[in-house]
Amino acid sequence: MTRWLCLLFVTYFPCLCHAQVGVNLRYLIGQSNILDTVGISQNGFHGSVEYHLRLKEKRLEFRPGLGYRFTFNPADQNGYFKSFDFDFGTAIYPFDFGGDCDCPTFSKQGNLVKKGFFFEVIPGASYQILTRLRSEPNDPARLPIRSKNLVWKLGGAAGLDIGVSEHYTMTPMLSATYLSSSEWEGLQVDGTQGRLDDYIYFGAGLRLTYTAEENRRRRN
Repeated sequence: MTRWLCLLFVTYFPCLCHAQVGVNLRYLIGQSNILDTVGISQNGFHGSVEYHLRLKEKRLEFRPGLGYRFTFNPADQNGYFKSFDFDFGTAIYPFDFGGDCDCPTFSKQGNLVKKGFFFEVIPGASYQILTRLRSEPNDPARLPIRSKNLVWKLGGAAGLDIGVSEHYTMTPMLSATYLSSSEWEGLQVDGTQGRLDDYIYFGAGLRLTYTAEENRRRRN
């Protein structure tokens, strides 16, 4: 029974939705007392490509995406992260939940905040790589070291869709993401294992969304 329900959902769900493609770029500021103590970089950038699905009758959107994230490698730090991310964002437009889904566009009339403001919940998974560098000649022989981990993510965001043309929407966004607790080889200054359980990062950036003309015709 469950298998048939899943098959029906996969078959008919695209018929209920309109698809768009988006590119999301964010500057990230990390906050972790553990990473501060051990001298590992937290700030960086995140870029992702998303496929947007929106329901026909309600302002509810699903935004699965694949992304790449990295932290800087400044001279005063001796470690950094890079990761490959999968996110599944779900956005709700609280001020226009039952409204017309063909919004906002460059030619659409209406209140910008009402039509364009949204909250987004973003669960996901991240395959992370930690590189611990040797900073001094007398550092432990085990350095440099590279370790890898699959961690879970839970994020939230708020943004405002601004139609800039008939096919493009620009969206400034603020976000916060918490990473699950995990053990890392090389986390400690001497290259030994340690647990990272307080890593949260905040993001500010832009999403640019493209809507193909055939999709727009389908909505009119």
